[in-house]
Amino acid sequence: MKIVDQNNLSPALVPSTQGASGPESGKRREASRAAVTGDGRDSADLSGLAGKISEAVSKDSTHRATEVEQLRSQVANGTYQVDAAATSRGIVNDSLANAASAGGSSKK
Repeated sequence: MKIVDQNNLSPALVPSTQGASGPESGKRREASRAAVTGDGRDSADLSGLAGKISEAVSKDSTHRATEVEQLRSQVANGTYQVDAAATSRGIVNDSLANAASAGGSSKK
């Protein structure tokens, strides 16, 4: 994934580079300068974490698509069985959550 900052902020305005001192401050400034492309725009390459996030989202999407297809097939065949207990728990939990967030009390 590549991020390009179109705002063209100078490295002096970036908070992480202000007030830095010591031997690492030079490295930080060099890194800030290295992030600026030849046309004056900032850019960043995110690989490790962004790749893991993308992979997780992709797996989740595939899993959800499989589940939806199974449910669609069950409904079409007339074999889908509603779990009444799970449905009622969901309705009650949702009502309690809405009452709590609205400032009401769920207990009397």
